[in-house]
Amino acid sequence: MKTTNRRSRLTLFSLLSASIWLAGCSTPARVPLPDNNTLKAGHQAALGLADLPPPQVLIQSGDLLRIVRDAQEPAAADDMTVFVVRPDGVISMPNIGRIKAALRTPEDLGKEITDKYKRIYREPAVTVNIASAPSNKVFIGGAVPNPAFFDLAGNVSVEQALLSSGGVLPSADSSNIALLRTGADGKYKMYFINLESMLTNPNHPRVALQRGDLIYVPQSKIGATVEAVDMYFTRLFPINKGIGVGLNYDLNQSDVKNSGNTVDCRGGTCF
Repeated sequence: MKTTNRRSRLTLFSLLSASIWLAGCSTPARVPLPDNNTLKAGHQAALGLADLPPPQVLIQSGDLLRIVRDAQEPAAADDMTVFVVRPDGVISMPNIGRIKAALRTPEDLGKEITDKYKRIYREPAVTVNIASAPSNKVFIGGAVPNPAFFDLAGNVSVEQALLSSGGVLPSADSSNIALLRTGADGKYKMYFINLESMLTNPNHPRVALQRGDLIYVPQSKIGATVEAVDMYFTRLFPINKGIGVGLNYDLNQSDVKNSGNTVDCRGGTCF
């Protein structure tokens, strides 16, 4: 019996050792941070975002545009038409054809339509407004409780969006939160923000979000290791964490001391 128990303990110890070794060699997929110089430059660039003028509102695919040809006389009625920006960023207008609308301001698009209307109408001036903007969102992902889209309603800062979405996980690296913002060339530019500094330093610049921004909360090295160990333990021992694990011993064996849970009556005496 002692040999059997010893073997069971050795087997259990081997499984535990193997799980820890596997966790150290292979961690869950995570996005690594850039080198220190790039990281430092990204933090510095983020501080300058607060000094920039409010971002221009750009038309996005999926937006509903209200295009009105302005009436020039009091008795005339405005000619209004509604268009949905297609996934390719284009709208198709009668008598004009295809016009690229995405990543342009409503004013810029209105100027082009007015120029094209000059050969059709005596009163060509148009006004373009975004009637509905389904894409007026930012995406929050990474080490957060609920990765999801966040609807922008007014002027919202990075920390407000994060806290309204549930904050960050204990495994998060909250000092290097990445902000990806689309530039005029249609490509992402990356900034890095320290959430702790935002919440504790009253003089920290306020970085306002704009539509299309992406916030990514990276995982810290310690957090990744803890998650890896938990994952491998769950795989090796697929049991409910709320159920205890015990070892059953045969109390009738002569080499196992009676724990008091049984009564042995031999020779007329119980003990």
